[in-house]
Amino acid sequence: MRSSFSLAILLLFGLPGLGYAQAEQQLWIESGSQKAVVARHSKSPDRRHALAWVVEADPATIDWALLTRDPDSFYEKYEVRELWIVDLTQNRKLCSLGSSIGYVRPGSHRSLHVAWGPLEGGRRFAIAGYDWKWGTDALVLVDVGSENCREAQIGQILEHSVIAAMKKSGARAENYDIEYTISELPELGLKTGFANSSTVRLPFTAKIRERDKPAAQGIVFLNLVRRADAPSVTVRKTTVAALPEDPFSDDARLAKADRELNALYLDLLKRMKPAEREALKIDERNWIEQRERQAADVKGDYYEDNRIASDRVLQRLTEERIIELRKRADSLQKK
Repeated sequence: MRSSFSLAILLLFGLPGLGYAQAEQQLWIESGSQKAVVARHSKSPDRRHALAWVVEADPATIDWALLTRDPDSFYEKYEVRELWIVDLTQNRKLCSLGSSIGYVRPGSHRSLHVAWGPLEGGRRFAIAGYDWKWGTDALVLVDVGSENCREAQIGQILEHSVIAAMKKSGARAENYDIEYTISELPELGLKTGFANSSTVRLPFTAKIRERDKPAAQGIVFLNLVRRADAPSVTVRKTTVAALPEDPFSDDARLAKADRELNALYLDLLKRMKPAEREALKIDERNWIEQRERQAADVKGDYYEDNRIASDRVLQRLTEERIIELRKRADSLQKK
């Protein structure tokens, strides 16, 4: 893994006087004569924070209509100057990230991903990863607040821990390329992603570059710490083991809602008469099928992952069902 942070989609959002273009989709924002493009798949699950990029070109020559008509073609056509983090709710730029070496457009072997942690006391951590065809080129830990953000390079720390764990498990000394899975991690996950606001678990895959052969998989467990100058990371442990078929386990908030719903459902069954129980079982099966269909049909917009959008719908429908079953439980109590 390289130590340089070759990120560069500019996130420019906000400052007083900023105006939105296509506000619902948030395709770009304007600050004076400068426009910045909200980066694809970069919104936090709560849609508060995002990344965006400023075009490296003469403003008079930029075809902004192309962004509305065909965002992929816009990405293919233009280079990027700088990467920012912004608060979408305040229309405010918080900071610039990394060096401005350049974002490699779609169709190449490079891409930028970001995983956002949950808010705590008005701040949240995020991890941005810049991937190329030989793995993750750089990892940056970001501490994001309402007024600013701070960053720290963490790639070398993780790489040393992963290689040490691989050697301990019997792997030979090789020239490994390591890729960390950041895209579509849940905000709060059961097995991967953020376990809480300051603990995150990143899946990784290591390959032998000369043979392009997978050598190991596993998960790095990180503790994140806020500091006045820059955030820091400690590797709590690194496990080397085959990842499950679906390492992106259910979102913890969705799992909690499911547990509450199941408890309500089972309690209702115990209190109902036989005919009522059968009717509830049929109703519940139909509701589950409808919920899954609705979530499957939901697609995130150009700026958020489909998984995040689907999980949000699943959680909303589950919470609505909880309210409905509580009402049924109250009605039984009054009889």
